[in-house]
Amino acid sequence: MTSFPADQAEPPSAQRRLRQPAGWRLSDEVAHSIGDAILAGRMYPGERLTETRLCEELGVSRTTLREALLLLQRQGLVRNEPRRGTFVTRLTRRESLDLCRSRALLEAYAVTFGAERLPSADVERMQAAVNSMAACRMPDDMPRLIQLDLEFHGLVMDVAESQGIHDLWSSLNGKMSALILSSIEHHRAGMSDIAAFHQVLLDALRTGDPQIARAAIVAHYIGSEEWDTQTLADITSAVESLSHVPSV
Repeated sequence: MTSFPADQAEPPSAQRRLRQPAGWRLSDEVAHSIGDAILAGRMYPGERLTETRLCEELGVSRTTLREALLLLQRQGLVRNEPRRGTFVTRLTRRESLDLCRSRALLEAYAVTFGAERLPSADVERMQAAVNSMAACRMPDDMPRLIQLDLEFHGLVMDVAESQGIHDLWSSLNGKMSALILSSIEHHRAGMSDIAAFHQVLLDALRTGDPQIARAAIVAHYIGSEEWDTQTLADITSAVESLSHVPSV
């Protein structure tokens, strides 16, 4: 094992943070290993990824590592900053808000024209996803949580019955991992909070009222001027109130 200079001491948890790759195409497996470490909180938003140290931990070449980092960059989990290096993605508040607005716009469009025809089978699948969210545990189930979130909102988008709109929505998915991690960090939320957050949105969608569904989507992502939505509890209360608004 290569030793590090005293001022660059190997972190005590280095051998526990990453597992060495086996199987798959090597760069894919390396990307999966690093991605798991990011999503499980063993690597932190804003952390600089040092190539020398990662190659040593993973037992791979710089070429393989760089291929893996490019894959992670496409997924939105890491970002490269010229002349500075590669870092675990930390979205700024502006970036997070921009992403939330984009998702809200597309999903609000979908439910405006499709809330009344949301299939009961899809509602059941969305409920199953929420139940699975509640069963997830921090931090190891973060990859599972992110997949469940994409599944839940993908079913919302299906009601638009527009492949073009769905493709636009899917193009944002690479950044959703960073957004969810950022939201958890900002709101100090647990899995039960996130499950409850989606449950009240689902309850609003169940009304079949396009107006309620559209407003609930907006509140889910960016809140409303009528509420202080600095915490998940505030946003949850906002969406809950929408689900009880009489149909117009």
